[in-house]
Amino acid sequence: MPFFSFLFFFTFVLFVATSTLVFAWKYLKTKDVIFLKKLGLVWVIPSVLIALMLYAYYPITKERVVGLYQIDTNFYPGKNADWQKEHFSFEINENDDFLFHEKLKDGTVKTIKGKVVWFRQSPPMLFRIEMEHAHPLVDEYPTLYRGNRAFYYVFDSKFGNMFYRKIR
Repeated sequence: MPFFSFLFFFTFVLFVATSTLVFAWKYLKTKDVIFLKKLGLVWVIPSVLIALMLYAYYPITKERVVGLYQIDTNFYPGKNADWQKEHFSFEINENDDFLFHEKLKDGTVKTIKGKVVWFRQSPPMLFRIEMEHAHPLVDEYPTLYRGNRAFYYVFDSKFGNMFYRKIR
């Protein structure tokens, strides 16, 4: 069966390449717009296939997980979400360190350290958090929610669910 798929793919690519060359050559010779229209029709299906391929599943690797996360206020907008966004964030770095940042009343930032322990070595990369000192806002087992391109984590905390999205 793979041979027939390859044969079909090769034939399709050959047809598109030949048609492109023929219609482009005829347009250059005659300057007739009908050849550009035919060229556009030839490229409709390849364009759709290329777009689907580019939008296809994008795995969540360790490189994509590493970064700075902030509260996503789109889930439950309002004063409480804005306050949480201003006061809480976390960071995962390349050394598997988990850094939870909490802005205090005096404006200073308190950072609580932990370690990221990866469950698996293939996408999607799932982890748990081992904190040096337990914190009521850090979920040891954050829940990953994902789409084709985007993902976010949900922490079960004393405030309820806290939704974090990567910002960089």
